[in-house]
Amino acid sequence: MTEKRKLPSTFLWGNSVSSMQTEGAWNEDGKGLSVYDVRPATDNTSDWHVAIDEYHRYDEDLDLLKNMNMNMYRIQISWSRVCPDGDGDFNQKGIDFYDRLVNAMLKRGIQPMICLYHFDMPLNLAQKYNGFMSQHVVDAFVRFGKKMIDHFSDRVKYWIVFNEHNLYFQDEVFNISGYESGDKSLDDMYTIFHHTMMCHIRLANYIHENYSDVKIGGMLAYQQIYPATSKPEDVWAAKQVQEFLNFNIYDADTGRGYSLEVMQYAKNHGIEMDITDEDKEIMKK
Repeated sequence: MTEKRKLPSTFLWGNSVSSMQTEGAWNEDGKGLSVYDVRPATDNTSDWHVAIDEYHRYDEDLDLLKNMNMNMYRIQISWSRVCPDGDGDFNQKGIDFYDRLVNAMLKRGIQPMICLYHFDMPLNLAQKYNGFMSQHVVDAFVRFGKKMIDHFSDRVKYWIVFNEHNLYFQDEVFNISGYESGDKSLDDMYTIFHHTMMCHIRLANYIHENYSDVKIGGMLAYQQIYPATSKPEDVWAAKQVQEFLNFNIYDADTGRGYSLEVMQYAKNHGIEMDITDEDKEIMKK
């Protein structure tokens, strides 16, 4: 007879979603517009107005997770639901929804994990400041992140800042960062990537300095890269892809700063990245 084995109780087994994939309620209880709320339906896709209506039916969804023996649920807090303009007053009704959702998870023995940004820039910040191209938006996001951490950290011990952070270092960056205008240049890509990296680092440092029982990590859409052949030029090309799309973020996440290869490339091509001396000191932490 085959011996039955169980996952250890400390193994986190769950699911991961974004707010626009699940919540619906796009214009209820004081929520501001995000860039997704104004994207129309197409022949092949719906709009984002209803999704699976988790805003009203989260108990059903959590019961399904529980019945599948999942013990973690990674949600995303919609920035524009809790702060309609992105940089203005906070919306208590929006925060109340996430209180209910988090408490309902804990009631079922499901560990919550919160992601703070999953592509849905508040529309106001996209239109007025061009999203993460702007230092104002960086500061607004850090303010939002600190508010959420302070409010939920008594119950939520696992945090992620950006979903799939390495997408901000490739062409996809212009679709997910609130970028409304520009020539989609390498300069803009590197600037947005650095600005989002500083958001991550500033919030990670904030948690480390203020909370001893809260964990924060980076998250990327990792893909293992293999050379097409054993030829040296193919091996070198594969190594470069790994370095730029994966290892560069690992270095920054762990306090080593950006990859030397990435920085040399930026220097060779006159890419500034908007890096300040203060940024470099903060990164070291």
